[in-house]
Amino acid sequence: MKPTTRLLTALLLSSGAVAAYALAGGSGAPTAAKQPAAPAGSSRIVNINPVVLGNSFVSPLVELFGDVSIGQKSFIAGNTTVSAEPGTRVCIGSETNLQDNILFLAQRRLPFKPQASVCGNMATLTGNRVSIAHQASIINSKLGDFVFVGFHSRVESSVLENGVFVLHGAVVRGVRIAQNRLVPSGAVITTQAQADALPLKAEANSEFQNDVLDVNAEFAEGYIEQYKVGGLDAVSGVTAAPRTSWNPRPVRPTLGQGVSVEEFVRIVGDVRLGANSSVGRRSSIRADEGAPIIIGANSSIEDQVTFHALKGTTIVVGSGLNASDNIVFHGPLTVGDNLTIGDDSVVFRSKIGNNVTIGENALVIDVTLPDGAVVPDGARILKQADADALKK
Repeated sequence: MKPTTRLLTALLLSSGAVAAYALAGGSGAPTAAKQPAAPAGSSRIVNINPVVLGNSFVSPLVELFGDVSIGQKSFIAGNTTVSAEPGTRVCIGSETNLQDNILFLAQRRLPFKPQASVCGNMATLTGNRVSIAHQASIINSKLGDFVFVGFHSRVESSVLENGVFVLHGAVVRGVRIAQNRLVPSGAVITTQAQADALPLKAEANSEFQNDVLDVNAEFAEGYIEQYKVGGLDAVSGVTAAPRTSWNPRPVRPTLGQGVSVEEFVRIVGDVRLGANSSVGRRSSIRADEGAPIIIGANSSIEDQVTFHALKGTTIVVGSGLNASDNIVFHGPLTVGDNLTIGDDSVVFRSKIGNNVTIGENALVIDVTLPDGAVVPDGARILKQADADALKK
C-alpha cells in the first residue's frame, strides 16, 4: 500500500494545553501552537478533519471518528461517515474514492472476517484504486485493490479480493469473494457456497472501473484547487463545480424562487432546481460530472438523497417530485412529473413516465417505466420484462 496519512480525529486537551499534531506523508503539517485557555472546569476538543491531506481531498461535510488512515490522491465526498470505534482502525488506500452518503465503519459489536493486513485484524480497509458508490455501506470488511461497490450495496464482515465488482443494491455478508468476481444487482450473498458460485466480471466492468477512477482522480485535484483558492465556502453549500478536463468553465447552480435548502446540503455545478422546491439535510445534487441536473418546480427532496450522473449524461426530473430519504438518482436518467419514491431506493439509467410510484428499497435500473406504473416495496426492476409486468 502506498504511503498514507493517519488521522486521530479528535484530541481532548485540558484547559490551557498546547495542541500539536502531524500529518505523516502529507504536506503543510501544522506545528505546535499555543491554544487559548478553555473555560475553567472544561476541556477543549480540537477536531482534526483537514480538507486537504497531502494530495487527497476530504469534504468538510465528511464525519470522521477514531483511528483513520487515508492514502494519496484519494477523494471522499460530502456527508459520508468514516468511523473506527475504539480498538479498531479504518484504512483507506490511495487513488480511492468514497462517494456521497457512504457508511465506512469499523464496529466492535459485529464480527470481523479473519484477515491479516497492515491495518490490523479489527479494521475496515481498502486497497488502492477502489471505488465505493453513493449510499453504500462497508462494515468490518477488507476490500482489495481495484474493487468497485455499487449504489446502496452493503458489505459486512467480508473480504473482497482484488478486482471484485459489486453491483447496485447487493448484500454481501460473512463471506470471502474471490478475485475478479461479479456480484449482480440486488443479489444477497450470505453463504460461502453462494460466493464461490459467482461469475467472473466482464472486460466492460473493468473499463467502467477505470473510467470512474479517472474521473475521481480529477475530482481530488480539482476540489483541492477550489479549496485553496476559495476556502471552505468554495467546497461546501451551493457552489460551482471544480474545473476539470470535461468541464473547463464551471457554472453555479440556479435555484428558483422560494427554494429552501437545509443544513449540510451540497449543490454543485449546473443544477437547475425549480421554484418552491425543498432539499433536506445532507442531500447532495452534484453536477460536477454529468450535467445539467434539472429538477422541476414544487419538488420535495428529503434527507440524504443523492443526485449524480456519469460523464456525458444528464438527469432531467419533471415537477412535483416527492422523494423520501436516502435515495440515489443517477444519470443517465429522465423522470416525468409527479414521481413519488420511497426510502432507500435507486433509479439509474432509466426513463420514468408521469405519475409513477416507486416503493421503498426498490431498484429501477436500465428500464423504461410507463405513465402511472407502480413499483412495489423491495422490487428489483432490472429488465424491461419486469417493468412491463408492473401494475398501473
